[in-house]
Amino acid sequence: MLSNQIFFFPLSDLGRFLINVAEEEENGFYGRPWVMEQRKELFRRLQKWGLNTYLYAPKDDYKHRMFWREMYSVEEAEQLMTLISAAREHEIEFIYAISPGLDITFSNPKEVSTLKRKLDQVSQFGCRSFALLFDDIDHNMCAADKEVFSSFAHAQVSITNEIYQYLGEPDTFLFCPTEYCGTFCYPNVAQSPYLRTVGEKLLPGIEVLWTGKNSFVDFPPDYPLSSIEEVSKIIRRAPVIWDNIHANDYDQKRLFLGPYKGRSTELIPRLKGVLTNPNCEFEANYVAIHTLATWYKSNMNGVRKDVVMTDTEDSTVSIQIKLENEGSDEDIETDVLYSPQMALKLALTEWLQEFGVPQQYSSRQVAHSGAKTTVGDVGPLVAPSSLNAATVVTTVYQEPIMSQGAALSSESPALGKEEEKKQSDEEPMDTVVEKQDDADKNTNQILTDIAEAKMAEELKPMDTDKESIAESKSPEMSMQEDSGSDIAPMQTDEQINKEQFVPGPNEKPLYTVEPVTLEDLQLLADLFYLPYEHGPKGAQMLREFQWLRANSSVVSVNCKGKDAEKIEEWRNRAAKFEEMCSLVMGMFTRLSNCANRTILYDMYSYVWDIKSIMSMVKSFVQWLGRCIGSHYNPR
Repeated sequence: MLSNQIFFFPLSDLGRFLINVAEEEENGFYGRPWVMEQRKELFRRLQKWGLNTYLYAPKDDYKHRMFWREMYSVEEAEQLMTLISAAREHEIEFIYAISPGLDITFSNPKEVSTLKRKLDQVSQFGCRSFALLFDDIDHNMCAADKEVFSSFAHAQVSITNEIYQYLGEPDTFLFCPTEYCGTFCYPNVAQSPYLRTVGEKLLPGIEVLWTGKNSFVDFPPDYPLSSIEEVSKIIRRAPVIWDNIHANDYDQKRLFLGPYKGRSTELIPRLKGVLTNPNCEFEANYVAIHTLATWYKSNMNGVRKDVVMTDTEDSTVSIQIKLENEGSDEDIETDVLYSPQMALKLALTEWLQEFGVPQQYSSRQVAHSGAKTTVGDVGPLVAPSSLNAATVVTTVYQEPIMSQGAALSSESPALGKEEEKKQSDEEPMDTVVEKQDDADKNTNQILTDIAEAKMAEELKPMDTDKESIAESKSPEMSMQEDSGSDIAPMQTDEQINKEQFVPGPNEKPLYTVEPVTLEDLQLLADLFYLPYEHGPKGAQMLREFQWLRANSSVVSVNCKGKDAEKIEEWRNRAAKFEEMCSLVMGMFTRLSNCANRTILYDMYSYVWDIKSIMSMVKSFVQWLGRCIGSHYNPR
């Protein structure tokens, strides 16, 4: 499975449909994990957009997977309770996921008891929904498990059913199989013994996660509805789709800002929910989550309808309506269609407002297990007494740091009266230490005397005789001293604000910060669109560059300008391509100056890369055009 995730479970006459954002395992493994404030902001957005569930499974919580047996500490428990409480405050269902599959012995009662005790602790935090994940693990069982269970699927189903019943059969309980996509099924989906066992033995109240055909771009645009019906048949329930359309953890040079696309809304009544993995960068998921919510709302009544996407406008056309309650007199609204391009524009329009809001989250992470380093335990940096300095260097944590070369027993001149009194009240050290202190002080004094003597030899004495100073002055300096204008008075902040610089008519104008525009965000989304396609403007740039490169022979020296018409065409298209490159440069500048630095920090490396690439490509096209001399005027 991939990074952070989003569940969508709508409420309909078909039953409870989960609509959820999930933060999955690789968040924190491939990049910086989300902080508490970001997760709270996520809850606010989910509630605003009509989504109802959050799956907690981040990689920075080592006790979720690698050290699943360990109980949470007091500090970790406090932060988890805060997170669960924040989710409840925004009417978001919090699902706690645990992944014991790496090293659990299914047949060992102690292991099962350990898992129960761990989930009991999480239940005490206020969590009522859970998930057991067995993805990305070895299919082979240990010798002890082989003696008890006939297959790997039987072992997983056994412990899942037991935990589900132990927790009181919660309303939401998810199970992620090891064969979670079509390519992992042996020999195929319809004939998989593993999935057949899951379907037959897993209790009906437990939902099953499914990613589609494969595990990366899990749901290709042409994914047939019959495939969903195939997996539903073998697992004997409608699946919860785990979608990786916006996940970028497998390629850290890519970012996906395109809309939720290529998934027919006719899937909705055939599913129990949709779980999507967004980008690792929190702020880059505004479009992903927003458009997913729009997609769901386009058919939230559970209407079965066939939807196709046209190749030109990406519009959605309902070509056939099939109601679940065929023959019913109920009027169900069926003309609400989903257009990816319209959904993208709606999301970008709302996202644009966020760029003008100054915002920066705290750097504190959710507590996690492992070695901890406490900044507050670091002592002061004390300069050696031989230098007669009382300098204390502090860090951004506002805590002084102990220098490795500092003498711990030496007395710092920077000590205050209270510290001196505290030292005087302490018991004296033994004789050996006192002698060592005296030796250190004598050594420091000797070094000080040597240093002062050396400085006295190298430095000339300062002239203090007024007459000698006057003799050394030039006439110009004397005139400045007489006039009293040799040193300008310092300006106060009020004077600086009142006396703003205004450039003259022939001077360079002041730099003004331009705000980010909707066109900038549309261009940004097209450049970082989706895993399997580029946005319209991005695709246009690629086509134009390929044409200019392929037809560069018309402007080569060998042609000698024979075909003026082709040269003119090449020149015009090159000029338009350079305009496209300039738009990227302008977008980069405006994004770099936006007020919301939190958004910028999440996307800066990606935008910098694309700006650098476009700058290089622009220079390359200009280099190609120089061969035609006066016929080409690079901008």
